Amino acid sequence: METANFGTVLREARERRQVSLADVARQTKVSVTALQLLEEGKFADLPHETFVRGFIRSYARTVGISHVEPLSLFDEAVAARHNAETPPKPSLAPRAQTVPAVPPPEASSEDDAQPPRHGIGLAVFVIIVLLIATITLSLFLRQQPQSGEGLSLESAKPVPQLIARL
Repeated sequence: METANFGTVLREARERRQVSLADVARQTKVSVTALQLLEEGKFADLPHETFVRGFIRSYARTVGISHVEPLSLFDEAVAARHNAETPPKPSLAPRAQTVPAVPPPEASSEDDAQPPRHGIGLAVFVIIVLLIATITLSLFLRQQPQSGEGLSLESAKPVPQLIARL
């Protein structure tokens, strides 16, 4: 019997329910090729781990099992793959002198090269809100002309008949 991995658990559950791989593909909207790779445990040819986790959940739901066991087996396989890909760190022998830990210059230069961008959007938003508030306030505070304002000055001249009587 094969070693239990996430793919064999899913395949055995599918076979127990007597469901074809094409039926699973139709219900999960995942291609038959991707499901075959999933059953074989060849996740190196599949998309990113996040998508594979979704595939496993959908597959497990379709064949009527819990997604917990296949996902935990998948996580173990991913961890083993990452451990195999990363070179082992050399062990540091204790020294007579202790040197304070200083971050490597590459790490600090990368952090300095990327300025934080989350403040730019907030600043633009605040400026737009202030502009809208200023325009709205100026429209509401604009004084309406008084009732007599804007009349011609000729109506303010004394009537000639009144001057003649004097």
